Amino acid sequence: MDTECFKTLFLPLGRQMYAEALRILRDPAEAEDAVQDVYTRLWERRKELEGISNPRAYAFTMLRNHCISLFNSNARRHVDKPAEGLPEETGPNLGDEIDTRDRVSKIFGLIGNLPDNQRRIITMHDVEGRPKEEIEKATGLSAANVRQLLSRARKAVRSHFSK
Repeated sequence: MDTECFKTLFLPLGRQMYAEALRILRDPAEAEDAVQDVYTRLWERRKELEGISNPRAYAFTMLRNHCISLFNSNARRHVDKPAEGLPEETGPNLGDEIDTRDRVSKIFGLIGNLPDNQRRIITMHDVEGRPKEEIEKATGLSAANVRQLLSRARKAVRSHFSK
């Protein structure tokens, strides 16, 4: 993959990747570092990426895996180093945070298994935070179609998630 192709495929994803990293890591500096790390890895693997059918999905999967790895290593560091002079329970329960991360991962897995249009709409609206009007323009679908696809996607995720 040449430089121009790399720039065209991956650089426009920067804001969305940062939003995803921030959602997982909850720290702006760590999120920026995570995105930079993923861009570096993608660049180093650019020759292998020519056969990838969905570069966006590949980049986001790499980002999520990297963020989860960072989150886990940070959690271990905090558990291994108790804070001096502070009560043991000073923040959210680590077990609850891990459960939440597991649920988020499960939801992303469920979204990934939705039909293409539903996956695209729910990702654009609920994950990327795009307004419905922007989604209508980007997809060429009517407002009613966007609402219907979003509703069906959410129902599918809820029904699978509750099982």
